[in-house]
Amino acid sequence: MKVQIKLCGFKNIEDIIFASSLDIDYLGMIFVKDMPRTINIKTACRAVDICKSNNIKSTGVFLNQSSDEILGILNEVDLDVIQLHGNENINEYICLKKEIIKTVHVTKDAQAQLTNMSFEKYNYLLDTADTQMHGGTGKVFDWNILSGLPYDKLFIAGGLKPDNILDLFSKFTPKCVDVSSGIERKIGYKDHELMSDFVHKVNTFNEK
Repeated sequence: MKVQIKLCGFKNIEDIIFASSLDIDYLGMIFVKDMPRTINIKTACRAVDICKSNNIKSTGVFLNQSSDEILGILNEVDLDVIQLHGNENINEYICLKKEIIKTVHVTKDAQAQLTNMSFEKYNYLLDTADTQMHGGTGKVFDWNILSGLPYDKLFIAGGLKPDNILDLFSKFTPKCVDVSSGIERKIGYKDHELMSDFVHKVNTFNEK
């Protein structure tokens, strides 16, 4: 099974252009107001065009925003995917007719958290739970929680970086890996060498 790659937290066009030159599947942008990685609409529109030209799924990350608010953004930015990163009820967003990724902030009871989830309809992303931050923490959750879970159907985030991605693969091979802070030189600004290294390691693993 090929592990897909999602690079996230882009706000600068130079970083987006470089990321699009790599063999990735998803490029994530944050549309939550007043966050350090929030992208502006003009840059996001350019990013969507770049993604479409490179067969990459443009992904908008939202946090407890109403379907009407997200629709307003979709009317300006033709995203392929919406990522619901808060406590949203997916059923309230089906009307947007977009592919959905639902973030699950991992607790020790991850098995119960994933009960009754519809893997056929939606993608679920496991991320590190943090009371102060919603993603981009750079913190790894206990991967042993994945034992017994359908990890081959899950997106995995939380503290991934070039230095530890192969450690994850030695235990589990998820559907997709998602990285943001692990490919940055500072918050909101990507390190092109780290991006290349991360993608190279995942794709080298995929070729084995």
